[in-house]
Amino acid sequence: MPRSRRNYPLAKAEHPASRNKGELRPVIEFLLFGALITAVFFLLFQTIYRIQYTPTGIFFDFATSIIQGQMPYRDFALEYPPFSLLFFILPRLLTDQWIIFSVLYQMETWIFALLGLWYVYKIARRLGKSPWQLMAPYTAGILVIGPIIGQQYDIFPAVMTLISVYYFWTGKHKTAWIWLALGVMTKLYPAVLAPVYLIIYLKNRQIRPLISGVAAFGIVCLSILLPFLIAGPQYLMSLVDYHSLRNIQLESLYSSILLVCYKTGLLQVSLSYEFGSWNLAGSLANILTSLSVYVQGASLLLVYFFIWRQVKPGKSQFTRCGLYFILVLAVLLFTSKVFSPQYIIWLLPALPLVFSQGRRVIWTIFGLIGILTYLIFPVNYLKLLELETVPVILLFLRNILLVAMAAMALKALNTFKSSG
Repeated sequence: MPRSRRNYPLAKAEHPASRNKGELRPVIEFLLFGALITAVFFLLFQTIYRIQYTPTGIFFDFATSIIQGQMPYRDFALEYPPFSLLFFILPRLLTDQWIIFSVLYQMETWIFALLGLWYVYKIARRLGKSPWQLMAPYTAGILVIGPIIGQQYDIFPAVMTLISVYYFWTGKHKTAWIWLALGVMTKLYPAVLAPVYLIIYLKNRQIRPLISGVAAFGIVCLSILLPFLIAGPQYLMSLVDYHSLRNIQLESLYSSILLVCYKTGLLQVSLSYEFGSWNLAGSLANILTSLSVYVQGASLLLVYFFIWRQVKPGKSQFTRCGLYFILVLAVLLFTSKVFSPQYIIWLLPALPLVFSQGRRVIWTIFGLIGILTYLIFPVNYLKLLELETVPVILLFLRNILLVAMAAMALKALNTFKSSG
């Protein structure tokens, strides 16, 4: 139960077990899982379970351009929000050699993976649970996502989202919104989680924290965007144009359906390389590209309406938040016209926050999604570009499993009575 319905929509009293700082076992569990993640990053991901493609060269070039005095969006194209540049610039300040930069960059992703583990540990202690119960699915999630987690930068906004949820739960609303803003300014997707916060506020009539939190969110976003707005808003609009003009990506659900139809002889498809990815081209692909915006918008509205019906005034929602976020993010992913393999990292922080009876099924589905994603990219990606049957089937199964994951979250929320 919240301490104050007006001020703490998610807050829950700390369990007595978490106050016993003398307990050694939870600390040992944290250190063991931290060591396991370290071994996965620097041993497993560098040897038998590795990836031969890396975007770190692109990140290196972005950082080099900035150090040379160029302005992002104006002087060179950038598809990411501006706060992402921080994570490219930091390792570049220490070296002008790409090989060393790549190592330093992977160390950044490792540090954030451990930061995420630390907040999972804090959540477990606050709930009075053995930390391994939450750290195990988090660590397993890193393992099944694979080496791409150390090559891309999606772990940064993912962990920022987890931190935001933690502070929202503990009643530190402005801090929660600041972290959410940093996540949005790193990669736009965390913005779809903001309505979940708003729903909980409104259902509990939390007007003051709503206003202060949204204000903090807006101030942070504006502060980060301000230099680019001053340089010229039209340049910043290139970020919007970049994403709005993209066609359906090869790995999206829409694409996988068309590819199955192609393999069964129902239609013809062709590929094109634009906006840094392989996409489907043709009249039907163009139609689906246009429709995808409306499909995604309508789907998310339905999800938010469902969550609105789920939230009960005066009840802590923390044990349901993992399911809320899995539902929102899974729907966002399978209705999007773009679905790069690293996007599954977005779901990682939600895995340890699932407390319903169906959690093992959800974890299993995510594991299969991670394995299939790795088999598609990098293992069979060249064969997928040749439109061979096996990778097309793997892609279709991966995307259907994402739909199944959303369906399982819906089912779990309908049957999960506890909102403590």
